[in-house]
Amino acid sequence: MRYKQAVVGAGWVVLQPLISAAIFALFIGRYAGVSSEGVPYMLFALGGTAVWGYFSGAANTGSESLIANQNLLRKVYFPREILPLAAVLSGLVDLVIGLAVLIVVSFAYGIPPHLSWLALPLPIFILVGFAGAFAVGLSSLNIYYRDVRYVLPFLIQLGLLASPIAYSLAAVPSSWRTLYAILNPIGGAVDGMRRIVVHGVWPDPVTGFGALGWSWFLFLVAYTLFKRLERGYSDRV
Repeated sequence: MRYKQAVVGAGWVVLQPLISAAIFALFIGRYAGVSSEGVPYMLFALGGTAVWGYFSGAANTGSESLIANQNLLRKVYFPREILPLAAVLSGLVDLVIGLAVLIVVSFAYGIPPHLSWLALPLPIFILVGFAGAFAVGLSSLNIYYRDVRYVLPFLIQLGLLASPIAYSLAAVPSSWRTLYAILNPIGGAVDGMRRIVVHGVWPDPVTGFGALGWSWFLFLVAYTLFKRLERGYSDRV
């Protein structure tokens, strides 16, 4: 339904991360000379854009889900959290396709499959938890404060710059690199995805499981907020 009547259709799921990675490779990798951890910058950037595409899409769609379905909220009762969570879970289809594109491109660069691919669920679970926290928390606040829809694009842009999408996690000073990757779970997810697919090594356990625990803790906080505000949704919309 999302890509109905679009000329390219679901091909946008493939084109978006590829085009973003190509732009990063041209302007940041080539002209700015940003380190790509010893691999082709196109492949390096694709490891970040595939992750970021899922998170930004789920956060945007999920935060607007209650407002977009306000007529439904007034007419029938159902667990309201289904709407933002549906945006997060349905986006996994795009993430899987983006991950498949990353794997195909890695094959094109001569990188074979590795046993470390068994750890792919780790960065995926990090992303689902963090995207769920954003979608559930902001969708509830969006009912009471419509400023959220204006603040969110700024937060997404800031998050793109603050996360190691176009640059390596190694660019962060070592003294607080681990803490940074945990408190910003996108950093932990991107670093884990690159380690697993691009470099063929196991993800860092401290960073990976730390980001996993923090992202799901944030989800529980957001869910608690959602349930506290839920009674006023029908009146506010």
